[in-house]
Amino acid sequence: MKTVYISYQSIKDLRPCADQLCTVRKLFGKRKRMAVTIGRAVALSSQFDFNWLAQGTLTGSALQAYNAARAQALQAYSAATAQAQQAYYAATAQAQQAYYAATARQAYDAATAQALQAYDAATAQALQAYDAARAQAWAQQYIRQQGRTA
Repeated sequence: MKTVYISYQSIKDLRPCADQLCTVRKLFGKRKRMAVTIGRAVALSSQFDFNWLAQGTLTGSALQAYNAARAQALQAYSAATAQAQQAYYAATAQAQQAYYAATARQAYDAATAQALQAYDAATAQALQAYDAARAQAWAQQYIRQQGRTA
């Protein structure tokens, strides 16, 4: 089988993001091109975005086959990680609920504390008058009641 190469320039022409370009630069070193092998691709799979590279370098039936293989791999990944994901969500649900409750309660308390201070200031004089009127009414009625019984 004929050796297939990819060049540094062809990847650079796809305008990768800065971190991917840095990875490619380190990978190629002083070489202008590199042999493409399945083993090399698998070895680099955690360092390089092959989905991005596929979208820029594959066309037609090759891209369709890649997308089908990617979909199958995603299904396998989802099945393999489903139990761990459920366990993670179960383990963090209570902490997350407590976090949201605490942060919401803090915001609520802060907002209502200011509002309560403003309300108390606005109603303080009326509250004093109300308290005085109740005290006066009580005293009047108590005195009247006691006077009748005395």
